[in-house]
Amino acid sequence: MTMRRTLISLLLVLLAACGAPAPDATPTSAALLPVTPLSAQPGALQPTIIAAGARLPGRLLFVRDGNVWLWQDQIGRPLTGDGAALHPAWSPDGARIVFVQRDQSFSNLMALPLDGGAPLRLTDNGSDYPRNSFERIRESVWAFYPSFAPDGQTIAFASQYAPPSGSPATEYHLALFSMPAQAGSARQLIYADDAGHVGRVTYAPDGSAMVFVLEPATADGAAQLLRYDRATGATTPLPGVPPQSYDPAFSPDGRWLAFAGRDGDRTDIFAVPAAGGTIVRLTSIGTARAPAFSPDGRMIAFLAVAPGEIGFDLWVADLRVIGNSLQASAPRQISIGLRADADSGLSWGR
Repeated sequence: MTMRRTLISLLLVLLAACGAPAPDATPTSAALLPVTPLSAQPGALQPTIIAAGARLPGRLLFVRDGNVWLWQDQIGRPLTGDGAALHPAWSPDGARIVFVQRDQSFSNLMALPLDGGAPLRLTDNGSDYPRNSFERIRESVWAFYPSFAPDGQTIAFASQYAPPSGSPATEYHLALFSMPAQAGSARQLIYADDAGHVGRVTYAPDGSAMVFVLEPATADGAAQLLRYDRATGATTPLPGVPPQSYDPAFSPDGRWLAFAGRDGDRTDIFAVPAAGGTIVRLTSIGTARAPAFSPDGRMIAFLAVAPGEIGFDLWVADLRVIGNSLQASAPRQISIGLRADADSGLSWGR
């Protein structure tokens, strides 16, 4: 689904809700690794279960049912509970996360400390106009896909660079912005293209560049990965990476860039040397996206739909470097019935 269609769908859903309040029930902590699988009645919603003994290093963020979840070792617990969260990402020091919080006709960037402190709103993209009003739609701003710079001082993200157009106002153009990682900071426009929308963005580990996806603004276009050089300000396509590529993720040492790529009617995980070189295929599942390297670079996680299932589950594969090539072991399905939000992706921290 293109970013344009995503935004229109969000707008229609929010308008149809007529300002209904978000659910006030907060999920409780959950052990995601029972020793034996739970059973369910035929036709009932299958419980979320994880393969026994599947311990993962570090801490993994994902989104399910509109809430950010933290998965550490064998335990998963929700970090938010209002059902309006998207796109979580770790800070480099692991002390906090940044995520997107949706509201009617807009979304804000939020920072959440992991020491138990309250969420901090970093942007003020809302409007004082009445809910469901067209004035509110035109004055509000969407923001998506935040990513911390390696020094933790700056956040890059996708956001509108102009009010919506059309009647009704449903046409948005998302550009690449950055801002200091603190509340009330002014945003700086980095890149904009009327022919497309900026999507997921990630920093190179050394901070020298950003790689982001440019989604087509029209149905006949193709997503492509672009590189923004922070020293020169130049933005160029990644050499050798074909169209219909998205979800970029750097390895911790900066040597590899993983991404999701279309192969006919299938989507899998690929990797390419960050300095340029031969693309290698890491999966052959056909429904894989949202890659994330483990903090030590020895594993890669991603989301994929297993045969016969209807939602995205967590998978992992071991990695090894042979010469100038990156190779992955046969992927292992870690969860069953997780139904994670693939667009929110994964963020794997220490």
